[in-house]
Amino acid sequence: MAQQRPFGFRLASRPGSGKSVTPAMQQAIAPVSVYRLRFIDMARACAILLMLEGHFVDVTLAGDWRVAGNPIHDAWQHLRGLAAPMFFTVTGLIFSYLLSGAIEPSFFRIKRVRRGLLRAAELLFWGYLLQVNASRLPEYLRGEADSWVGAFHVLQCIAVGLLLMIAVHGLARRAGRRALAGIYLVSGFSIFSASILLANHTGYVPAEAPAWLQNPLKGPRSSFPVAPWLGFTLYGAAIGVLLRKPPTAASAVPSCLPFFIAGLLLKTFGWSFDEIFGRSLLDLAGHGGASKSLPAAFHGRIGETLVVLGLLVWIENRFRPNLGWLQSIGRNTFPIYVGHVIVLYGGIFGIGLNDLLRRSLNPWQAAAGALFFCAAFGFAAQWTEPLALRWKFWRMSRRQRRISHTQVRDNHS
Repeated sequence: MAQQRPFGFRLASRPGSGKSVTPAMQQAIAPVSVYRLRFIDMARACAILLMLEGHFVDVTLAGDWRVAGNPIHDAWQHLRGLAAPMFFTVTGLIFSYLLSGAIEPSFFRIKRVRRGLLRAAELLFWGYLLQVNASRLPEYLRGEADSWVGAFHVLQCIAVGLLLMIAVHGLARRAGRRALAGIYLVSGFSIFSASILLANHTGYVPAEAPAWLQNPLKGPRSSFPVAPWLGFTLYGAAIGVLLRKPPTAASAVPSCLPFFIAGLLLKTFGWSFDEIFGRSLLDLAGHGGASKSLPAAFHGRIGETLVVLGLLVWIENRFRPNLGWLQSIGRNTFPIYVGHVIVLYGGIFGIGLNDLLRRSLNPWQAAAGALFFCAAFGFAAQWTEPLALRWKFWRMSRRQRRISHTQVRDNHS
């Protein structure tokens, strides 16, 4: 029986979550491979929880406790630095995995393409809306908008990544699975290379352009520019394409070994490779005698992400855990991100925990607060998904009733 929830509706959960799904609501769920999506959703959950923890502690931990060289502080800083690369990589992985499974003959009839375009528009809308401060609305009306309104941040970067993956898939989807993965890898490496050149370029890019147009590349408010962050997304897209295999008994379950082997190699040699390659590229570009700004984390972070994915695949293969609650968090990273920006940073409304607790807690208080912060959003995710699915089911039923009424009217005419 379907599990009962408040508000008078039944919880229709995703496949593999351990809960039953009503036959009508089953149509609202995309027919994707259950087993692989389990570990991907768990990876997305790990990334968003790392982000929540890292942002809360970074906002609230007092300056006296930020001591470089302290093993606990340095470990926390390193772990915090993994959240964004892992999030961007897994975003590319899940989207390309779903997109590469499309069977529609016409590109523009692919549902995942339409959903991707809609999600990109939603990300851009919310990305810029979250940077608005309602308390400064009179200034905006006078034309005195804060430069932060036009910043290029996480949601905007992911939106561009979705559009880029859709474009690449549209141009090369008939080239074959391995060729498409190769194109994603080459594109990702090209973006990584471009980030090195941009970091060592004097001035903003494009020169003399408006700030909102410079920010995606190199501008005054380039928080998450396309280079290098889209490189993580495209590397993840390559992994997603390679994971999408025919659902045969021999290939239904991904092996953890490729993740571990590739991840450990990149973790071991990726950091030094980035430095050597960066120096060589800048020498070729004529920066030989100048001071160089070299990449701190790209292939090394990709390696760490692959190790985490391998660990999750191993856990899935070995224990088959019933972690529906964790998967729910992974499937609702977008509303979680939007909510945490509003609550923590005061997005839209101009007041948040940042204004109340900024750098005022000791490590124990910050850790306890981060735990509560993550738990609150994890609990909210358990309610977000059934509500969203209920809304989707209602819209689907309404559309079906409208089609039925049209057919009855046509039959009588």
